[in-house]
Amino acid sequence: MAPFVSSKKATRLCITADRDSFDSSFLHSWSLEGFDVRYLPLVKDKKAFIHDLEGIKTGLSVSESYAIISFGEAAAVCLEHFLHSPNTSKLCALIAYYPTRIIDPELAYPSSVRVMVHFAAQDVTVVYPSSGRAHKSQSEVRRITSAMGTGDRLSVAYQAYVYNGSLPDFAETDSKHYSHISAQLAWSRSLKALQLAFHREVDLEAVWDEEQEARYFSSKPGSSIGCYTGDKTPAVKFQPTAQGAAGATDLRRFYERNFGGNAPASMRLRLISRTTGADRVVDELYMSFKHSQEMPWILPGVAPTDKQVEVVLISIAQFIGGKISSENVYWDQASVLCQVGLLDPGLVPQGIQGVQRIPVTGREEARAVLSSKG
Repeated sequence: MAPFVSSKKATRLCITADRDSFDSSFLHSWSLEGFDVRYLPLVKDKKAFIHDLEGIKTGLSVSESYAIISFGEAAAVCLEHFLHSPNTSKLCALIAYYPTRIIDPELAYPSSVRVMVHFAAQDVTVVYPSSGRAHKSQSEVRRITSAMGTGDRLSVAYQAYVYNGSLPDFAETDSKHYSHISAQLAWSRSLKALQLAFHREVDLEAVWDEEQEARYFSSKPGSSIGCYTGDKTPAVKFQPTAQGAAGATDLRRFYERNFGGNAPASMRLRLISRTTGADRVVDELYMSFKHSQEMPWILPGVAPTDKQVEVVLISIAQFIGGKISSENVYWDQASVLCQVGLLDPGLVPQGIQGVQRIPVTGREEARAVLSSKG
């Protein structure tokens, strides 16, 4: 199933950096998302590079546009060049990773171009254009380390983020400075920006619901393996118990061992909330079951207790090219252990002073979530 459900217009994407070749994994990932990817190196002088940039739009129809993702010095050149409206014909988005130089961040780009900048914890030269013939442009070097909130967004005239603790090249898998967490955050933000710029909608829920149907409600839970990407190694992890699998074969085996006919007939699920993003679906699920048989994914090594369990699951599924690439599932394991009789909140370990009761709860926790949703 294709991830896009809107127009079939060209989605030309130029990726540019100041080296002859670039991270093949990064280029391939954008191709999987349905973009027509072209790589343009900044290896010539600036004038020749800008000429090549202008040629990217050649062949586009009147209603089509293109976008640029740029890195390092190439990002600095792009940010300078496309600040001026006459240069932005057919350009719908400009994304810059760790530019070495930026123009006065209070200056706004043309409204027709969606601009996003990803800064590492780095020094950047800020250039202030001249205000008249009598004044030359000025510049200063600023150290960028953090910004607003947990998302580290900068308060400037365009979308800009700081990836604190990450060095330039953090988004490139072939770099020693690669940071998976920072790279994934920047990827999701960049993908969302391009989806908006190209007016392309995504429907990840259809694939996700197909997988969930097979896993929880089918007699053949392994049949959902077609919902997972074949271009990368898909993985699922039930974090509180460290259960899960990676790769198509092991995933199929894991689901067949834990779900379908091997799941309690009493198991019930109810979706409480769902949040969708450019490449993620986050579900909040209420689950109840009678622990009438072994359930290795949630109670590994625990014989059936015949206890009733109610718990809220948080599932975070990531997608690449409209297919599931990973899923992390979380829940309150202490609450589950209380409900099956393996954890007594009244039994405080010896030597712990001033604690009358371990601060954990049972099924009332899940019920409180249900009642709070009205």
